[in-house]
Amino acid sequence: MVVPGCHSGYPAMRHSSRVLRSSSLSRAVLIALLGGLSLAPGAIADDTALKPVPVPPPVAEPVASSGPEGRDGRTSDDPALPSGVSSSGLSAGAGSVDIREYVDMSSAACGKSHQRIVPTLLRRVAAEGLGSVSLRPLITSRDMNSTEAGTAIIAAGLQDKAWELTAALFRARGAGGDWVNPAVLRSIAKGVGGLRVTKFMRDAGGIDMYPQLSAIKQEARAAGITVTPAFVVRGPSGSKVVTRPSDASQVIAAIKSVQ
Repeated sequence: MVVPGCHSGYPAMRHSSRVLRSSSLSRAVLIALLGGLSLAPGAIADDTALKPVPVPPPVAEPVASSGPEGRDGRTSDDPALPSGVSSSGLSAGAGSVDIREYVDMSSAACGKSHQRIVPTLLRRVAAEGLGSVSLRPLITSRDMNSTEAGTAIIAAGLQDKAWELTAALFRARGAGGDWVNPAVLRSIAKGVGGLRVTKFMRDAGGIDMYPQLSAIKQEARAAGITVTPAFVVRGPSGSKVVTRPSDASQVIAAIKSVQ
């Protein structure tokens, strides 16, 4: 699967997330680039989105997972890539089925889904070669945390670290407050092995990621996505959309039906 690339026809302007919050002009540019932050008419925006606060709180340590600990020291809801699954850009794994996970980073439902469902899904992908799983950060509200987290995921994908960063961002979101700001992002980035922090911060703070966010939004509309989390599964035998699944078995059943 080829993940849509970022376009280079936009000015090479760099802004920190602090600047984006304080500048009405920057907000206007961002909204214009994304074509508006809300989904198509009839979309259901998650009402759990957190609102930015004027003064960022001290950097919060990642919230510990509540899942039971496994023999390898990881908790059962830790969405780290399992052994044998490689990542490239926003995708992990390989196979005949294309599985796309649409998540709004400000959504509590999306956080729960990613932490509880995706690890099992990735393990099955690794064991059975079911297909490739791709992250799709989708903006469903006007919460700047959601937008800035989305750009950070795409920026980490440039270094093939999108999965690690997404897991850390969802844990940071659990701490509440203004959870996507330069200090938090830098702290998280330092904890991601192999991530070049300076490059990541430069990419995440610029506008070069916005065209891909816009492309993901259009992609979701074309697939009929109106709520998150949602999984779009495409294979040789057709396509399925699974919205707000209760467990990984629903997504795996959709994968089997399109193989």
